[in-house]
Amino acid sequence: MARAAGPAAARTEPSAPRGRRPPLALLPALLVLLLAGGAACTQPPPAPMRLGTVMWPGHEPLFLARESGQLPDAQVRLVEYSSLSEVNRAFRNGALDAAGLTLDMALALAQQGFEPRVVLVMDISQGADALLARPEVAQVRALRGRRVGVEESGVSGYVLGRALERAGLAASDVQVVWTPVEQQVRAYREGALDAVVSFEPVVGQLMAAGARRLFDSSELPGEVQDVLVVRRAYLDAHPAEVAALLDAWFAAADTVQARPQAASLELSPRLGMSAEEFRRVCTQLHFPSREENLALLGGERPGIVPIARRMYEVLLRLGLVRGAWPEAPLADARALQGGAPRQVAAAGPGAPWGR
Repeated sequence: MARAAGPAAARTEPSAPRGRRPPLALLPALLVLLLAGGAACTQPPPAPMRLGTVMWPGHEPLFLARESGQLPDAQVRLVEYSSLSEVNRAFRNGALDAAGLTLDMALALAQQGFEPRVVLVMDISQGADALLARPEVAQVRALRGRRVGVEESGVSGYVLGRALERAGLAASDVQVVWTPVEQQVRAYREGALDAVVSFEPVVGQLMAAGARRLFDSSELPGEVQDVLVVRRAYLDAHPAEVAALLDAWFAAADTVQARPQAASLELSPRLGMSAEEFRRVCTQLHFPSREENLALLGGERPGIVPIARRMYEVLLRLGLVRGAWPEAPLADARALQGGAPRQVAAAGPGAPWGR
């Protein structure tokens, strides 16, 4: 009986007052607001920064930061390539937001209008980049007329140019053979090259194959640098993300230097190196602190200026760059300073970078 629906039962609930009913004209607007609110709640998180790297001990603090949770994949996606040339190409093609490159590559990108911003000097090579030759080649001067393997767009061309200068030779005095880094050991073993300019761990592999070291970056103090470049548009849109990346970098680099035993055990397998070999290579690298980076990249006349100018002149003579010194801004210390952007312009010779 209680379920019966008679006329009286139909009037049990009083009708809502007309004033509580939304006007029909507002219903479409309310519906739009509800849908927009729901869409906002279901929006996917922002895409992670795409950062290009290579198998190089100087980049390993990035991977240590990732493994320790300081650099989660949701914030930064580390993309590994087999050579710096591939990283460089990916940055040019827009496949990367940031990249670990050599300073000469950053200069070339700036000159060609790709708007890289150097936000960090990652490492300074103190022997990890080297010119090696067959055992019978006793000195750099003896390379005259011989075949020298060099990665086309890496810092190896600069190292070769400086070595030849010291020996009183010109680039035209040797046969430069552009050789991708992943092919260098095989080309040397097969007799296709008399000498090779490369970096660790390839240097160690070449020495194991019998090559002798003729010249290395320890003879060019402060000149051979790996830098982190970020695309200008990305840096302008995501300064906090870049600052967080640098925080993670410095923490991990400090760990590599303060706890080399533990770091080498964790990182050396990625590079196909023994822990002992990894520690040896790290003694040939210097990871500049935040303060050193500020000195290199900040101020009216950053410390990187004379290094970059000398490098550019050598690259011009080798034909690896063409044209005038890049006028576009290059260094940007905002992420290091943690404040508003302060760009440093790559002005022409004789002029400060600061604007």
